[in-house]
Amino acid sequence: MGLKLNAAYITIPVSDLNRSRAWYEEHFGFRTVVEDPLYFELQNESGIRVLLLQNEHRLNSHIVYPNGAHQPSYGFIVDDAESVYRYLRDQGVKVGELFDYQGKSFSFYDPDGNYIEIWSSPENRL
Repeated sequence: MGLKLNAAYITIPVSDLNRSRAWYEEHFGFRTVVEDPLYFELQNESGIRVLLLQNEHRLNSHIVYPNGAHQPSYGFIVDDAESVYRYLRDQGVKVGELFDYQGKSFSFYDPDGNYIEIWSSPENRL
């Protein structure tokens, strides 16, 4: 019998904790569960946890290839990526192209330039 993992969290480097908290609350329904001088821990109703970490070094949470292309380091799984795409785009969030490859997906930038993916499986396995 292997180790059982119950949940996960992601750490997102941000330059302004309050601004980022408001943005993630507004667009993704997170709420603050821990407020620390160095980080805010947010959680949504399905249990996803995000740590917004105060970052003074302009780091981002994605990978930048030598050719300048960006690759998300992590993402959120949703029931309908197309509707999330339309919502974020209509809210003025910078979004990439919507793809249909082994499920629909796209990536977006948060206020600090972190590049994060949204994905929904073709079978809606959630």
